Amino acid sequence: MVAAMVEHISSKSWAFRFRYFSQNSVLLSSRVFCSESRATSSNEVETVYGIISSSQSSSNLKQLLKSSQVFLSNDLIDKVLKRVRFGHANPLQTFEFFNYTGNRKGFFHSAFSLDTMLYIFGRSRMFDKIWDVLDDVRHKDRTIITSRTVMVVLARVAKVCSVRQTVESFRRFKRVVSEFDTDCFNALLRALCQQKSMTDARNVYHSLKHSFRPNLQTFNILLSGWKSSDEAEGFFEEMKLMGVKPDIVSYNCLIDVYCKAREIDKAYKVVEKMREEDIMPDVFTHTSIIGGLGLVGQPDKARDVLKEMKEDGC
Repeated sequence: MVAAMVEHISSKSWAFRFRYFSQNSVLLSSRVFCSESRATSSNEVETVYGIISSSQSSSNLKQLLKSSQVFLSNDLIDKVLKRVRFGHANPLQTFEFFNYTGNRKGFFHSAFSLDTMLYIFGRSRMFDKIWDVLDDVRHKDRTIITSRTVMVVLARVAKVCSVRQTVESFRRFKRVVSEFDTDCFNALLRALCQQKSMTDARNVYHSLKHSFRPNLQTFNILLSGWKSSDEAEGFFEEMKLMGVKPDIVSYNCLIDVYCKAREIDKAYKVVEKMREEDIMPDVFTHTSIIGGLGLVGQPDKARDVLKEMKEDGC
């Protein structure tokens, strides 16, 4: 029964573990450039997606786009690239489309379009293409290269490359991103936590932390992946020593580790500490406690927590 209760509410709780743009527009007809914007229809998105999927060459792609009379706004380009991402169209023909629209005088791609194009290349393991695109973009509009861009690229690199290669890719961003800051560092740690191991993330954190200023997000990323209560406690203490105040996500991560390690008493002490700091337990807090009580064979107490959870409106 405890397992059923956990399953019933867990879908709401995991969001706490891990928590872009219209500019100029181009009409490819007799009017080469236009700054007006309008709503994009799904038919237009499918038309352009079909052109990308069926075109045989760069010249063929351009001719088909001109003939289509489709209004190529930033909104449409964003949606077309998103369609390609989920539809797995040819990445090179997609890049031809990205280049053709982006090279128009006075036109600038959105950050979303850039990140989606890079994701498409990363999925196809075309990492050299990624750096070619980033090098071009940094000369035209460096502001659209953000920490989200770093996260998108490093997630794909970490998925198929070594930790060393992932860190090397991270360092390459220093010359292309507008601000090579803690947000970028956090993107690296998130990629390592998700695609490699917590040990890898911990080692990279300790080797690079003096070059950045770890913040709340840094520690929440690291706390969210540990299964060892000793490791989680270590990062929690370092967090406080560095003057970073824990939030509900931080506390929930620690509670979850304790509950999975069957250290319920420690989990309850953290809940008491939260209340002392006027941080109220939420769905995730209660879910972890219920799961922990189930692991130690205390279903009656688990039911009491579920009742308390409902009374609190969780």
